[in-house]
Amino acid sequence: MVRSLVLVALAWLPAASRAHVAPSSAAPADSFALDFATPDSTFFSAADSIWGLTEPVIVIGAPAGRSADPAATAVDAVTISARDARSVADLGPLLPATKVNVNSRGESLFSVRGAPERHVRVFLDGVPLNVPWDERADLSMVPADAIGSLRAVRGVGGVLDGPNALGGTLDLLPPTLPGDGRRTRLGLRYGESRAWEARALHQQAAGAWQWLAAAARREQDGWIVPEGLDAPFNQGEGRERLNSDLAQSSLLLRAQRELRGGGTLRLLLVASDGEKGVPPETHLDDGARYWRYPVARRGLFAASLDRPASGARPWGLSASVAGDLSRQEIRQYDDATFTTPELAPGVDYETDRDRTAYARAGTTRRLGADASVAVQGIARYTHHRESLVKDGPELAYAQWLTSLVAEGAAKPARDWSLRAGAGWERAATGETGDKPARNAIDAVVAHARVQRDFGDGLALHAAVSRRSRFPALRELYSGALGRFVPNPALMPERQDLLETGAVARGANWEAGLTGFAGRLRDGIERVALDDLTYQRVNIDEIRVLGVETVMAWRPAPAWSISAHHTLLHVRREVDGAWSGPLEDRPSYLAFASLTWLAPGDFRLAVEGAAVGPRESVDVTDEVDGLRRLPAGATLGARAGWTWRVPPAGLSRVELYLRVSNVFDEAIDSQTGLPEPGRMIAVGANAWFDAWER
Repeated sequence: MVRSLVLVALAWLPAASRAHVAPSSAAPADSFALDFATPDSTFFSAADSIWGLTEPVIVIGAPAGRSADPAATAVDAVTISARDARSVADLGPLLPATKVNVNSRGESLFSVRGAPERHVRVFLDGVPLNVPWDERADLSMVPADAIGSLRAVRGVGGVLDGPNALGGTLDLLPPTLPGDGRRTRLGLRYGESRAWEARALHQQAAGAWQWLAAAARREQDGWIVPEGLDAPFNQGEGRERLNSDLAQSSLLLRAQRELRGGGTLRLLLVASDGEKGVPPETHLDDGARYWRYPVARRGLFAASLDRPASGARPWGLSASVAGDLSRQEIRQYDDATFTTPELAPGVDYETDRDRTAYARAGTTRRLGADASVAVQGIARYTHHRESLVKDGPELAYAQWLTSLVAEGAAKPARDWSLRAGAGWERAATGETGDKPARNAIDAVVAHARVQRDFGDGLALHAAVSRRSRFPALRELYSGALGRFVPNPALMPERQDLLETGAVARGANWEAGLTGFAGRLRDGIERVALDDLTYQRVNIDEIRVLGVETVMAWRPAPAWSISAHHTLLHVRREVDGAWSGPLEDRPSYLAFASLTWLAPGDFRLAVEGAAVGPRESVDVTDEVDGLRRLPAGATLGARAGWTWRVPPAGLSRVELYLRVSNVFDEAIDSQTGLPEPGRMIAVGANAWFDAWER
């Protein structure tokens, strides 16, 4: 309890500003230097100082533009690298108001501001990563090796975000080089339970072209549970979490060409192939999921063109096309031995095959120096085939998702900015397997935002929006190997959101405050049924109230502190009162990080995360199908050392030690699904740079 109180208090401390990338006149011609001036983007993070940038280094990843929106977070390459992230799921704690949920399917998903994970859209280099069948992306299977920077927007950023973006968007961007030359980065990591990872990334730039290739292999026998974990079922005597192994190989190839007159053309290929176990619920004897993913395979290819408007060209163009192929197989077992039944025709064995085509096209017209209008169209077609038994018949499902929106921006006065947009979205299910057909559904979207800059680092904004989310095909039609009851009658969710916020900046600090209020009509929620199964149903109305604080402070060149804290109050309407609890809506979320650049190129960092009490679905509960989970907090630490006088050809070497959940706290992600206990990992990174002078 004392540790939890300390961590919650720590989460209110102010936070550190990000490093700023700038050419250095004092540095050699083949390097860039970092200074610690007021950051170029709003919030984040303290992890940058873990690198101790007292000497010129190259930082891969362009910083985001300065923002007056405290609900928009930019994270650069320095911060991402210092997280030692194995997957995008490991980056979740950096993002305010964001909780990483691990569900009973073994998927890691982001919940933002208490919104369900299907309200969050994830993009890689502008291409959607959400799998249309489920409208989610398992972020534990999205490698972070080639992520150079990210931008996260909480709430509704605008109508150009695309369909189903009610809770926020996460844009993952591959790294780029600051000039002609090449860079190679090699990494190796080893941790408890024989968890290891090897990765390589190579970049090269020459004239108008840039190329990137990244490959990685990671494996683990499992992860360690907290000592003394009370697990009535499905765990055993050992501390290695039952059925928590993972193995994955990944590849990313990217080519970018700068176009004459401005703009870029990008080609992207992403492929991954893996398998993993799904830890079963520890509170269930009968009804737990005894699953494994023997196949989790995905390939994505895309081409994108961006040609912004310029002084001589009033029209801008942006377009992208993508193809997404994925295959997932789920092997279901009888019990925690994971040995029976023998795999044979007719045995429960789910096979999911998805083929998705995506296209986006938009144009922008500048109207003088301070105004513009943008029009964008999106079309996505997905075809899903599902079989529920080994060598059994397949059912086919298909969906069209389309969007046409327009958005205008203007500065009516020097200190005022306005942005407003509206549009139309539509979902049509062309194939519904053996389920009844559905009529197409339409929705109107709208968004407006006003901002006032007062000078001296102070800015205020307010925004209002109306958005909808169409139910995913899996929510409508899939039984998930007997765990869910399909509901083909689901209606779309409709959200009205009001948000207002302020940002203030000083020479070495930043602070932001955002308040938001939302009302979700026909919210889609999971409910427990009497036969130990679940079903997705529409809830009449859900109200969301919240306040976010984000702070950054660098009290001295060697010290930085960062923090964010979110208070949430989410309830459903019951008998005319906002009194009904909902699944996985914690009363607060907090994160804090303290970093110190010690003498001798040693970097030390401590970070704490806290999650408030919340309700979680429990099929054994006879009252309302929910169980109250207590508040919890964890502490992590990292020590790193950089060697800057390596042999010829080797630019830099870093050795590090990371300890997660130092105090071995027991926290459930959901009912019966404990998070990892104390885990220790060591690693090394090496950079080989050659820059054109």
